[in-house]
Amino acid sequence: MAVKMLAVSVIFLFSVRLILLVVAHLRPGGIDPIRDAVSDYARASAPTTRTVAAAASWAAAVGWALLGVGLLIDGEVALGWQLVALAVVVGAIPLVPTDGPGVSMTMRGRLHLLMAIVWFALAYRTIEPLSRVVGGDLPARILSALATVAALALVALVVSRVLPPLRSRTFGLSERVFVLVVTVVPIVAAAGLGNR
Repeated sequence: MAVKMLAVSVIFLFSVRLILLVVAHLRPGGIDPIRDAVSDYARASAPTTRTVAAAASWAAAVGWALLGVGLLIDGEVALGWQLVALAVVVGAIPLVPTDGPGVSMTMRGRLHLLMAIVWFALAYRTIEPLSRVVGGDLPARILSALATVAALALVALVVSRVLPPLRSRTFGLSERVFVLVVTVVPIVAAAGLGNR
């Protein structure tokens, strides 16, 4: 019963995250969704855009923490703790905003980049294990397909980051695909866990 309640809460929180991410993209603030990182919403010129972006991160942080707790209750200790660690990193990221494009990187910017790498790595690394522990064949197949899309998005993201001519054309878009995938993954996983 506790795992089912946590699953419902996770689905709600990540649905809220999706809505908040859409709202952040529609708000003013000078952030280009093709060129700029999702993290750049934390430095948008409009204060409400910054607030919406932070709320989206915190909804995800609480959602990942609850999913981690649900898995810990279910006996999936290693995966549960990875999701709790992911929650901590995602919850802290809005407190360490990025420097933004075209600016010399500060110590804060380096810390933000390190945190972003950790959250991307943890989010990606947990998809396949989640596909093995969820109940039902359909959620597992959906998660496996999402893992493939996430891998392709990560490759595109890294290539865009390394090759400056691509950065303004593909970086933001590839990152948004990855963020969308890792926002849908816990919804699918929670639905599978809740129906076991």
